[in-house]
Amino acid sequence: MNVRNKVATVAGAGILAFTGVLGSAGQSFAASNGQQIHFHDSSGLVYSIRVQGYNQNGDAVSGCFNTPGRDTWVGGWWWKGEVNVSFYKSSSCSFATYFGDTNAWVPASQSGDWTTVSS
Repeated sequence: MNVRNKVATVAGAGILAFTGVLGSAGQSFAASNGQQIHFHDSSGLVYSIRVQGYNQNGDAVSGCFNTPGRDTWVGGWWWKGEVNVSFYKSSSCSFATYFGDTNAWVPASQSGDWTTVSS
């Protein structure tokens, strides 16, 4: 294989890889029908949260998520409308460690994929 053929092969493979990335549908497209939650623990005491509300399909859903640091991005769950976020001082969303809650509005669409909720 001469140099010209090698260059053409490498260029062709690069173009195929690039168009494959462009053609794949990622989660960022859901920003027009719900958002993911970014939780900011302003108290430093929250180890898990329970989020309750409606997902991108309008179904009522609830999930418990560990919050190991001051900032936790709860990816893979898409919310829209009003959500209730309960705070817990343990990593299991146990009622015995309930710390409080807040309501937050999650827009159906915005420029990014994340809506911040703080304790």
